[in-house]
Amino acid sequence: MKKNPEITDATRNKLIQAFCLLFKEKPVSKITVKEITDLTGYNRSTFYQYFKDVFALLEYVEDEMIATGLQKISSIQLDAPDFNQQFVLSLSETLCEHDYYSVILLQTGAGSDFFKKIKARAMPFMMEHFQIANGNAKAVLAIEFYLTGMLTMLTHWLEKPDELTLEELSSLIHGIWCEGLLAQLKS
Repeated sequence: MKKNPEITDATRNKLIQAFCLLFKEKPVSKITVKEITDLTGYNRSTFYQYFKDVFALLEYVEDEMIATGLQKISSIQLDAPDFNQQFVLSLSETLCEHDYYSVILLQTGAGSDFFKKIKARAMPFMMEHFQIANGNAKAVLAIEFYLTGMLTMLTHWLEKPDELTLEELSSLIHGIWCEGLLAQLKS
């Protein structure tokens, strides 16, 4: 018998939502399959049809979000004059589309390597855009600084999205990148 994809997606999403509720309160290592299935009303065998364990569920959520973001970012023309702003806006939009998960996954000390995974997947894209040769330690550090700062700002913004619009946030990040921090503090 063939499964209905809509039901399959709904079941997977319920498991993910229950996991995120628990992940908001405690590290992934302390979350059990039983807790997730108790919240969803599903049995353990249903969970195992979708995920090997709780860590596999976390990895699935992280990988889906990163893949969505990279797909958006890869559509940006590398030679576009506003590449940096488009890059920030694309990444921001992806995190906003998954805002509930994003806040949880990006929180410092939440037990996830999501922050590192995003940077690791974005780094080659940035290296290609700026035509930086492998082994250029100075450039790698500069891009690391940029990505870390941007992700930290996005994390803060996701926790308080009413402070700035998404466009204002991406403009601020772009301004810091292109004009420097002091220029943004004066405006």
